[in-house]
Amino acid sequence: MKKISIILLIVLLITSCVSSTKPFVSEPYTDSSLSIDEKLTLGGATKMALPYPESYFDAKEFLLKYTELIENAEDYILISTFLGSACEGLEDFYNTLAKKAESGIDVYMILDAVSSLDMTESKKYMYPLYFLKESGVHLIEYAPMSILRIIAPQNLIIRDHRKLVVVDGKIAVLGGMNMNYISLGSDDVIDLQKDSMYVFESANLSSALTDEFVTIWNQITAVDKLDRASLKSYSDEEDKLVLDGYLFNQGPGTEASMSTMFASLINSAEEEIVMLPYMALLDNNMFESLKAAVERGVKVKMYLPIDSREYVQKALYYDYHRLVEAGFEVWFEFSGREYNNALLHQKLAVVDNQYTVIGSANFNYRSMKSSFEIALVIDSIDFATQALSQVNDISKDMKLLTLEDALILKKEKGNLFNYLFSYYGG
Repeated sequence: MKKISIILLIVLLITSCVSSTKPFVSEPYTDSSLSIDEKLTLGGATKMALPYPESYFDAKEFLLKYTELIENAEDYILISTFLGSACEGLEDFYNTLAKKAESGIDVYMILDAVSSLDMTESKKYMYPLYFLKESGVHLIEYAPMSILRIIAPQNLIIRDHRKLVVVDGKIAVLGGMNMNYISLGSDDVIDLQKDSMYVFESANLSSALTDEFVTIWNQITAVDKLDRASLKSYSDEEDKLVLDGYLFNQGPGTEASMSTMFASLINSAEEEIVMLPYMALLDNNMFESLKAAVERGVKVKMYLPIDSREYVQKALYYDYHRLVEAGFEVWFEFSGREYNNALLHQKLAVVDNQYTVIGSANFNYRSMKSSFEIALVIDSIDFATQALSQVNDISKDMKLLTLEDALILKKEKGNLFNYLFSYYGG
């Protein structure tokens, strides 16, 4: 039965890819004569000037900010989330959102249908968000279960993994936090995940996110169509634009991909690559790109979490030894989940203390191939330094993973079936 499940899953992935990992080992992304700017641009990035964002690494602080943004909305609110559900800890937030819709503010929300299959701690406390429709919130699900999708199940594999918010065409928010119990709404029973969200007062970024939101919204529904012209756009104040950004929106109708973004950065790295990949399940192209970086003298550091879900542990532990054998410096939460329930869910990469990647994408095969993702590359030494400082705080609960330790983890807890299932299915 396990073999049949693996074969079926692989077939589904092969027939349902939204991107490819070939850029990791192909030109122009391996061309050393090209600059990072040139590679990112060729890879489909939308280049834009940005203001400095507000960075949130504490979920409760972000929830307060999120609620404030909703309360202050005057025109429209766009929300896209992978896992979204209600719970007691999020009651005030969702009430605020509902009241805004009742007051006449246009509220549109895309919720990936996998939310109802949430396998995190949220499953014990959650209830669905359909009640928001009663208040006038325009709520639709991406890729829900249906007879047509069961007939063509490859369509169920591709998920919308993005987490983004646009308020009034002036505020743009992106990062890794979902809208569920374990991300934002937990009480004292279990600690909230360690994650990040970034709030930009940016008309440029808001406009780009709105364009993509409207595209996927109108692709999903044939009834409640959204007119892009009805959503106002604005211009940024030039004196506040202090950062160079490259937006990669891996979604329907876009050329940008997570593979071209990461390939551009990894293959151009000269000194150091620091990653919070979350689930580091790499295919051969991704692995070889990082291995080549090590061989040319680049230090590759990965900071890996402990996940309390046993099936995930078995998947991750099966392959960690390969990372260590390749010369990656792998830091691991040996005791983090035993003494602290806060899962390290953050997605981050910093290259040469200058280029920082933030957004929804894990550094794994699934985020490269079978998910809609949103990521932003920020070219700023100052911002990169801030990000690395936060990584240093996280690493205090970790220790360096030796090859001996990695092989013990594989022998005692690793499982090939779980590895393949998580590798392809997430």
